Amino acid sequence: MLEIGRKDSARLHPPMKRILLAVTLLATGCSHNNSPTPEKSETPSSLRVVTEEARRENLARQIQLSGQVQATEDKTVVLTAPLDGVAVRPLVKVGSLVVRDQPLVEMNSVYGMTSLQILEKLETEQDQVVDARSKLSQALTNQTEAQKALGQAHSQVSSLTSDLRQAEADLNFAESDLKRKTELQQAGISSKVEVEEARTRFQKATALTQASRQELDIAKRQIPLFEKNIGQYQQAVDLAEQAVQVTDSNFERNKAVYSQAALVGTEIPPELTSLALSTRHRGTSAAQASSFYVRSPITGVVTKLNVTSGQRVGSGAEIGQVVELSQVYVDANAFEGDVSRLKEGDKIEVTSTSVPGQKFYGRIRYIGQQVSPQTRTIQVRSQIDNPKGTLRPDTFVDVSVQLPARGDAVVIPEKALLTLGNEEYVMIEDAPNKYHKQAVVIGTRSQDKIEIIKGLKAGQKVVTEGNLLLESRE
Repeated sequence: MLEIGRKDSARLHPPMKRILLAVTLLATGCSHNNSPTPEKSETPSSLRVVTEEARRENLARQIQLSGQVQATEDKTVVLTAPLDGVAVRPLVKVGSLVVRDQPLVEMNSVYGMTSLQILEKLETEQDQVVDARSKLSQALTNQTEAQKALGQAHSQVSSLTSDLRQAEADLNFAESDLKRKTELQQAGISSKVEVEEARTRFQKATALTQASRQELDIAKRQIPLFEKNIGQYQQAVDLAEQAVQVTDSNFERNKAVYSQAALVGTEIPPELTSLALSTRHRGTSAAQASSFYVRSPITGVVTKLNVTSGQRVGSGAEIGQVVELSQVYVDANAFEGDVSRLKEGDKIEVTSTSVPGQKFYGRIRYIGQQVSPQTRTIQVRSQIDNPKGTLRPDTFVDVSVQLPARGDAVVIPEKALLTLGNEEYVMIEDAPNKYHKQAVVIGTRSQDKIEIIKGLKAGQKVVTEGNLLLESRE
């Protein structure tokens, strides 16, 4: 408990005591005034103390974050060189506003592959495509014939197996008939001629059975050969298909390069637009076709430019980047305790010192799942409207997330809150000139007000001016 003025007042002269009494009565009278203005009391030591009641209010809530502007992926275009060549001169600078189809870099491919050379390469690759497709067709034909031959072999084996069974049945019958005729001859019933005829039939049946077995064995041995041929033909088909894919890919890629060269402004003579080239075109045509411009495919801002005059540039190398900034991302970092109160779709307000006095609005689009081990924060990505393109990529901004208002919250002025280390507290007035320090748990901050969750009740008076001096005297 802190009490001010009792010991000091005992040593004051009578006139000072009367002044002190008047000030005290004035302060006491103000404490019963229902006016919302803050209550003031002055101590004998001339310490000015101002108090204000904690009130219940509907508190508009918001979370303040720091963020950085990022370009959106769908409105960012990376410019690449369509041909090998040399950058003659950049025509724009980083930060330049450009329109669609505007030339950005003048290039010359005289030291690399010219448009004429691309057309010649396309001719060769077109022949390779035709040859690869012809080989694939032949491989497929051979495979089909091998499969057909295998089917015929299986049919032949089936037929020969049936013939063998019939020959074996005939052999068994001829053997039985010979045995029976021989026994009848020995009994004097059959003649020798009948026995010889039965023996002849048996020998023929035996020969036919042996021939059928040999033929069936040969047919069965052919089946693995046909199957092996089919495997080889399948490998040939696979190789031919790969060759077709490679040649098709090369042809289409170079055709796209040729088309891109035309799109970026390569001056290609009309007589070279056909794949059928003749030697009479191979004079100055290459030089005429070597100069071209890299153009912007969209309207936006040049955010990167990676070439200088005279620089050698390889095909596919990144030349620069153009960004359309009508909408941008803002990536902010929120502490773990704040993330639980955020959700996708929440409205945000963005300000930046780079464009003072302007406000930008958008919504939260994504809340990250990983916590940064260094900062203990989570990424919160929002998308905002930037119609004039005034917010540029990598600009630092302040983000205010508007949350639903909390009803019936106990609030105090922000200047009444004191912080020491990790502890927050206020100075509470118990009686005139009597105060004590009270630890509190704070909630939402809104403009110049703070919500008190624990440690203070509505109606209690907190010191808003002089609280630091009171705390130091305690």
